[in-house]
Amino acid sequence: MKNTNLKMSITIFSMLLCFGLFAQGSPRGGQGGRGGQDRSQRETPSASKIMELLDTNNDNKIDKDEASQDKRGKISEDFDEIDANTDGFIDYEELDASLKNRKPKEISAEKIIKQVDDNGDGTLNELEVAAKNKRQLLKEFENIDLNKDNELDLEELKAFYSKRNKKKGKRKN
Repeated sequence: MKNTNLKMSITIFSMLLCFGLFAQGSPRGGQGGRGGQDRSQRETPSASKIMELLDTNNDNKIDKDEASQDKRGKISEDFDEIDANTDGFIDYEELDASLKNRKPKEISAEKIIKQVDDNGDGTLNELEVAAKNKRQLLKEFENIDLNKDNELDLEELKAFYSKRNKKKGKRKN
């Protein structure tokens, strides 16, 4: 009789222990015993988490080299689309907008001129654009400069960004 009670006690204790372990789930946050993907593979990480993981030089932006470290490859693959202001970097706001599938703020030609125009003449030359590291503008400089005066004025920038925003809108539909 004592032997049977001992076996029964050990069996009940073992079952309770197993139930307790399975109820806690896997140590990586997934559903215990289901063998499926863990939570990190099912949910999209937040913009701040992605910045924390990919911004290896801690400059609060992700460049193309850093984006290439994305294990899923999505940031690297969609880099130009996420980089709404075409400065060659993805900042927190651009990344957050992309993750939430909302349209990032349209680029203001006026704002670009204020940011880049060092000599205050209201136009941008190649040296000013290069100095502020506006890669997309530098790359497209000749195409944007419609009057071929080697300066980008407000109207030329508005035309460029207008075309660019229309192209982005068509791609998403």
